[in-house]
This record gives sequence, structure tokens and C-alpha cells, in this order.
Amino acid sequence: MKMMKWALLGGAALAVTATAARADDLGALKAQIEALQTRVSQLEAQPQAAMPSGYSLMAIRDGQGTYEGIAPERYGDRVRDDSGFTLSVLPTADAAPVAEVSVSGEIRTALIYSDFDVDNDDNLDVANRGRIFIRGKSDTAVGEVGGYFRLEASGGGNFSDYDESVNMNKAYGWWKFAPEWELMAGYNDNTGALQTSYDWLVTSIPIATVGPSNPNNEQFRLTYASGPLSFAISLEDSDSTAFIDADDDGDLDVIDGVDTSDLPNAQAYLMYSSDTFTAQLVGLLQDDDWGDNFDWAIGGGATIGIADSFTFLAAAVVGEGTSSYANNLAPVSADEEFWGGSIGVIANLSEDTRIELGVGYEDYDLAGETLGFNGGVFWDPVSQVTLGVGATYLDRDDAFDIDDGDIEVLDDSLQVYFGTWLRFP
Repeated sequence: MKMMKWALLGGAALAVTATAARADDLGALKAQIEALQTRVSQLEAQPQAAMPSGYSLMAIRDGQGTYEGIAPERYGDRVRDDSGFTLSVLPTADAAPVAEVSVSGEIRTALIYSDFDVDNDDNLDVANRGRIFIRGKSDTAVGEVGGYFRLEASGGGNFSDYDESVNMNKAYGWWKFAPEWELMAGYNDNTGALQTSYDWLVTSIPIATVGPSNPNNEQFRLTYASGPLSFAISLEDSDSTAFIDADDDGDLDVIDGVDTSDLPNAQAYLMYSSDTFTAQLVGLLQDDDWGDNFDWAIGGGATIGIADSFTFLAAAVVGEGTSSYANNLAPVSADEEFWGGSIGVIANLSEDTRIELGVGYEDYDLAGETLGFNGGVFWDPVSQVTLGVGATYLDRDDAFDIDDGDIEVLDDSLQVYFGTWLRFP
């Protein structure tokens, strides 16, 4: 009996002790909760970091943003998706969608051998070009609005000593006012550019390309795109050209750096583009204050891809008067008829090695003829670095040009280069 009594008394004492311990734990937990609530109240009372009105978060990431509305660009001018960095402003639930700004850069340097220069002597020189690309977009209540700027400084090679000045090499904006419609305004590749030509699809080599080319131009462009089909029409600044003119006495005068017309020209293209096949038609019509009533051009071309390894390309243009397709030759009379074309193949030998081979021809009634051959090999060990080597040979026949008001006879020429393309950050 005594043993049972002492056991009951011991159990009761243990229960009382445990209850007291739990009461102490609950008291401590209650004190911690009160202290945490006090700290939260203090944090809420502190002033918040300033953010743009309507936004809740800003972020930075590697690579480019999503710019589906950007105008077509030649291969050598395109910014790689993993290049540079992008600043994004993320919205709150009741604000407009995301706004983005992307920044990237490129330094291109080349060792160039040319069998000509201003004194018709062989020349071995180093040329350099630096570029900074800035583009951004923001969705608004009336559609996406975006802009693109390209700053460039370049020199050396066969051009001049290095120029420390920086030019706004491209500058345009776009307004995607409907899902399939876009208005582009600014300074960019002209609308009538042959996007299937060798000159358009070749890497940004530091020497002459072959076949017809195209200029950058001030313009308003309206584009429609739905699936693989797209077309565009634009009003663009008229050609600035140089040509030979006969005065009333029959003497030849050089008219240099004049606008062909006081009115803008009209350009357009129609294009079908899929993963393996692209076909394009282009056209240009321009008033002419110096010759016949109108200058004109019409052209087209196609590319065909075989798997991911080979792309075959061809393009041609015929016209009168306009210098919008001049490359190694240009019109030397106000109404000069011309035609030109190019064919080529681009072969991806491996994931990081690309070969380009092309032939181009330009034929002007007065300025002569040029047959050009180009080839190059390019290696990308990483996306930020490209090494390339290549050459261009131009075979000219009775060819001449107007240079700073003087008539210059053009001889056959050979250029060979080794180049580096370094992209950052």
C-alpha cells in the first residue's frame, strides 16, 4: 500500500512539473510572436524604395529580349540572341505588359591585303569597326512601340585613318498597331533590298562583296505579316547620286552629290518565307528631275535550304537610273540602264564552322561590267567570338566611277583578309 501511495504522489508531482514547463514554453512563444509583430510594424513604417509608377520589379538578364517586330536585317548586322544584356521592367497585375531595353556591342578588326589603294599600290593595313546596339520596346494601350539605335565608329584599311567620331549608323522606331500590321519610321536598310542576294546573306566581311547591294535610307514603311507571307510598302528619301551630264555646248559636266528628285520614291516587296524556302519580289519607282520622268527597278530571288547544312541563294535586279542597287558599280548617267545578280551557297560544316561562296555580276550601259568572286571560312568557338578568313576578286571590263567629282577608271582588284568579331558583354 505504501508503495502505491508513493507512486501516485510521484506521478502527480511529475504532471504538475510538465504542466508548468508547457506554460513557460507558451509564454516564451507568445513573447516571440509579439516581438516579431513589433518588427513587422517597424518595417512597414519605413519609407519604401522608389519605383516607376505602375511597376513593381526591375530585372536584368543575359541575352536579348523578344523583338518580333524588328525590321529585316542583313545577316552580318544581326545581333545574336545570346549577346549583351536586357533590362526588363515587370508590371503589377493591373499595369501594362513588360517593357525591355537590350544593349550589346561588337568590335571588328581585320588585317587586309589589297592590290590597290589611292596610289594604285599594294596595301597591307589594319581596319577596325566598333558598334553599340540599343533596342527596346514597350506595350501600350494602342500596341507595341519600339526603337533601334546603332552607333558606329570605323576606319583604317583602304578607307582612311581611324575616325574617332561616332555616327548614328541606324536609327528607327516601330509601332505594331495591330497583330499583323506594323509602321516603321526612321533610317534603316531600304525596303527594296534583295533579301535573298549574296550581299544580304553574307557575313559582315571587311572587304567588297559581290553582286547588287543596297543602301540605308530615311523612310516610312508599312508592313503586313501573317504566317510565311509578308509584304511592305514605303516612301523613302530619293537617291543621292553622282553622274555625268552634257551641257548645251555638248561639254560633259560631273554632277556630284545631288538628289535625284524633290519627291520621295516608292519601294515595296512581297515575300514568302518558311524554314527551308524563301522567295521575294521587289520594286522601286522614283521621280527623276535630271533625266526621264521616272527611274525604276524590279527584282527578285529565292533561297533553298537543305536540312541545316546548306543554303543555296540567287537574286537579280534590272532597272534604270536609280543607284539603290549599286555595289562595285553605279550609274554614271541620269537614265542609265543596268542589271545585276548573284548566286551562292552557304554551308554549315559543323555547329561552329561556316563557309560562304558566291559569284556576282553587275552590268551598266556606261559604267561598265564587273564580275566578282567571294569566299570565306568562319569559326565560332563561342558565341562571343568569330574568326574569319576570305577573299574577293573583281574582274572589271571598261568600268569607271565618279569619285569626288572626278572620273575614275576601275581596274581588276583582289582583296584578302583575316578578321575577328568580338561581341560583348
